[in-house]
Amino acid sequence: MKMQRIFGLLTCFTLLFLAIGCKKVKPQPPKAEGFDPAIPDQISYLAGPISFRLSELEKKINESLDPVLISQESKKGKKGGLLPLRVERMGSVKIRYVGERVSFSAPIQVWLINPLKSEQKQTEKAFCQLHVNFNSTLAVTPNWRLLTKAKFADYQWIKKPGIKLFGKEIELTKLADDLLKSQQARIESAIDSAVYQELRLDKMVKPIWKDLQKPLRLSKEYGLWLLPKPISVATATIQGDSESITIPLRIAFRTRTALGERPEVVPDSVLPNLQKRPDVPERSDLHLMSFVRYEALNQLLAQTLHKKKFSLASGMLTIKEASVYGGQQAIIVKADVRGMVRGTLYFRGRPVYDTLTNTLRIEKLGFDVNTEQALVSSAATLIHDHLLDSLQHVLTFPLHDQIEALPRKISQAFEQSNAGQKTDLTIPYFRFVPQRVAVRPDGIQTLINVQSRVEVRVQEL
Repeated sequence: MKMQRIFGLLTCFTLLFLAIGCKKVKPQPPKAEGFDPAIPDQISYLAGPISFRLSELEKKINESLDPVLISQESKKGKKGGLLPLRVERMGSVKIRYVGERVSFSAPIQVWLINPLKSEQKQTEKAFCQLHVNFNSTLAVTPNWRLLTKAKFADYQWIKKPGIKLFGKEIELTKLADDLLKSQQARIESAIDSAVYQELRLDKMVKPIWKDLQKPLRLSKEYGLWLLPKPISVATATIQGDSESITIPLRIAFRTRTALGERPEVVPDSVLPNLQKRPDVPERSDLHLMSFVRYEALNQLLAQTLHKKKFSLASGMLTIKEASVYGGQQAIIVKADVRGMVRGTLYFRGRPVYDTLTNTLRIEKLGFDVNTEQALVSSAATLIHDHLLDSLQHVLTFPLHDQIEALPRKISQAFEQSNAGQKTDLTIPYFRFVPQRVAVRPDGIQTLINVQSRVEVRVQEL
């Protein structure tokens, strides 16, 4: 029974082939005109906080803040000056972050300088010792520095000031108060200067800024590269808790894609001025603007057809060459075939981004009207499904694996860079959302929106 069925099918194909008589077709090619409007340039945003531990901030301030806050001075030449003194830190500066303000506290000791004695004969005993507390706002300047405005809050005596007179201890707290008030602004300035000079956010962000500009390969198979171009950075109010301080950042940049070998890019190492905003969104919005030229697609088609021989209808029809171009708001496929039909066939379809399979493919591919008219109905019916299935397969560009791997690739690229030596980057959320596809005269333009969150934690300042 099976042999009879096979014999019957072969007989039908043979009779049909003889009826067609190896039909030669040469339909009028569709005109390369009637294109979609270009997708306008889109600004992308990479948002993520930069966090660092308060312990790291304490360490940096204690390394940079001179133990001698106020050096020895003579009141000579200073109208109304008090006794000359020297103020030194007795221990480490401690930092707390409470209620959107940062507080500094440290033990200090005050030495009175007797102008009548030489430096060698000055007393080795401190005039008084106390624990001082300062409160300050915390902000980031346009030139990427941390800015504090330390203000004296209060103090607690460790050792009250006093002298012995006729064997009796006489407290001099009023004198000490006056001395501290006279030097209060200088102590505050010393703290502010240490923070401003040593805590350079630009040193932390510049490696990230440069690494963001490096080409990122999305697909090895197709040689697809993502090329970001950052243009500005914005920040909002600094936040913090008992353990860390967080600076929200949002980097604006443009993106484009390229096919082929790794593109040569010279990163711009100059950071722009930091822009202040009342608030910056925590979510990143990346608009991946992709432009695939027809010549690149045709190279891929040629490689695919070279590797695989597409023979259809039991070898009675073979695709020799295929190429694509744009026109009539569609992708035109030109296929040179041999066999029961010899000549050139034209198809048209609309490029779409499939969200279920994460592939770029040609949808509703079918014969162009001129091609359909050039074929007899029997030939069109026979080759239509087989040929379109094969072309549909060739014209599908899977991006599923690349999309799923993109967060990992970004993290790996960051870890391998200079920026990754002192910082950790995580991407807890990542989602692709297709936006638009446009058929242009020289290629296919696509816009895909990527919604994500990025977190950067500084391990060492």
